[in-house]
Amino acid sequence: MPKKVFVSHKKEDSFTASKVAERVRANGISTYLDVVDDALGSDGPDLADHIRKRMSECDQLMAVLSTATKDSWWVPWEIGVASEKDFRIASYAEHYITLPEYLQKWPVLQNMSEVDLYCEHSKRNELTTVRKMSEAFSSQGRTTIFKSGIGDFHKDLTRALTAKRRGF
Repeated sequence: MPKKVFVSHKKEDSFTASKVAERVRANGISTYLDVVDDALGSDGPDLADHIRKRMSECDQLMAVLSTATKDSWWVPWEIGVASEKDFRIASYAEHYITLPEYLQKWPVLQNMSEVDLYCEHSKRNELTTVRKMSEAFSSQGRTTIFKSGIGDFHKDLTRALTAKRRGF
């Protein structure tokens, strides 16, 4: 079972991020909703350390995107950290926005039924990856399977989203 989804968002998107986190939890996957503790202040090294600590408890990231996101330093930073940690990554954007090219690498969800699809694929991919890793003979083999599983997740989910949107 996936460990936890880190829900990244800009403060202006808190309502949408809460809806996404609730839907992920309804699908049986834990979440950490990136709500800044007032005691930390709003910026700086303490906040970065806090976010990294919370991200270390997760193995996936869902970035809630809107037109406000382009003014954020933290959301892209969190996506970068998640990418370095080999998280399963997806974005959620209720309304059409033009995404920077680097965000097009990962699936973009547009509604709650697509969040359900994300959760379904996440759980299935986790089971498959864990099974394959248990059959590997070396730690290098397990690492290769793990990284391959993440790539498979992104490709399979993107394929499923495309088929769903075309009505297949």
